[in-house]
Amino acid sequence: MKLYYSPGACSLASHIALIEGGKDFEAVKVDLSSHETENGDDFYEINPRGYVPAIDTGDCGLITENPAVLTYIAENTGGLPAGEPFYRILEWLGFIGTELHGAYHPLFGEASDEQKQKAKQKLAKNYKLVEDQMNGSEWLVGEGPSVADNYLFVTLTWAENFGIELPDALVQYRERNKQRDAVQKAMKAEGLT
Repeated sequence: MKLYYSPGACSLASHIALIEGGKDFEAVKVDLSSHETENGDDFYEINPRGYVPAIDTGDCGLITENPAVLTYIAENTGGLPAGEPFYRILEWLGFIGTELHGAYHPLFGEASDEQKQKAKQKLAKNYKLVEDQMNGSEWLVGEGPSVADNYLFVTLTWAENFGIELPDALVQYRERNKQRDAVQKAMKAEGLT
């Protein structure tokens, strides 16, 4: 299995999940500005969409898009529950991908100050909604971290970098996640610590 990632990008969630799941994998760094891998390969030839995460599974070929990649990893590491918790994880992956990750677009790209401010306000509102829906739980689904928690954690690291106002419960959640062994190993491997 081969994970294509860019340091600190949303692919960090997959990196954490693979480490936590104990799967053997090769991590290949991608420079998203040049779309070249650390080996000098043209990333567009690997993934025509040109972004991470992408995972070469062997059995299913190349899989892209966070919900698919994270679900594949969870299924293949025993971290994907059945029944209602499965659908709750999918629900969170969808929300995080569209309402949180997607809302960062103006902050990562070229946008006016007004557009950036509106994005920060929208993100703060959506993070408040996350806190409300967590209703005091330590994790998004169940009694321990899931791939959805990995994805939320990554967006919370971005919130820290962009100075986005977060509810205290999500600041504590982010800090709790930073203490997880797999999170520390993935961040170290990506040069983030």
